[in-house]
Amino acid sequence: MKTKIKILDSSFFEKIIQQSKSIYARVLLYFISFIEAIFFPIPVDPLLAILVLNNKEKYIQLTIFCTLASVFGGIIGWFLGYIIGEEIEELFTIIPWIKYDSFNAVREAFDDHGILIIFLGAFTPLPFKIISVTSGVFHINIAAFFVMSLIGRGLRFFLVSLIVKNFGEKGIYLLKKHTFIISSLCGLILIMLYLIFV
Repeated sequence: MKTKIKILDSSFFEKIIQQSKSIYARVLLYFISFIEAIFFPIPVDPLLAILVLNNKEKYIQLTIFCTLASVFGGIIGWFLGYIIGEEIEELFTIIPWIKYDSFNAVREAFDDHGILIIFLGAFTPLPFKIISVTSGVFHINIAAFFVMSLIGRGLRFFLVSLIVKNFGEKGIYLLKKHTFIISSLCGLILIMLYLIFV
């Protein structure tokens, strides 16, 4: 099945789209979800959307494995941050355009609101890879990181999958144009509920 909406300006991804019903495309989805949580610059959402569009009967499986791959990638990022944390701090002291005070401000934010920051990084368009590595740098409890990542990534990917499953290509167009607004608003609502009831 071929979508009329261009998801990414990449011939590589266009080839994946053409093979979206194959096991190869699903494995690649999970692999990209894994490495995107560590260092890969391209978000996995567009690929998840097109695979769900062409495999609606498997949207739950696709979303669950995409979520797990991303969370375990985040765990690897956490360990990298934990291991090389001191080197990162030293690097920040010698980079002229990064103030060490800013680094300390981020540390304090993690100390005060670590759980919320992890959730925001997992759910909103904020780069999850940065959250995963810095969570390790600042020694955020790994169990808390795992749980909040699982919740945030799961909610984000299921939101994408359900929109595409129910609205098809119109849903993909909506996500392509308004992903930041949609996820930011949903994230804000969830954070407000958290602050009210927790």
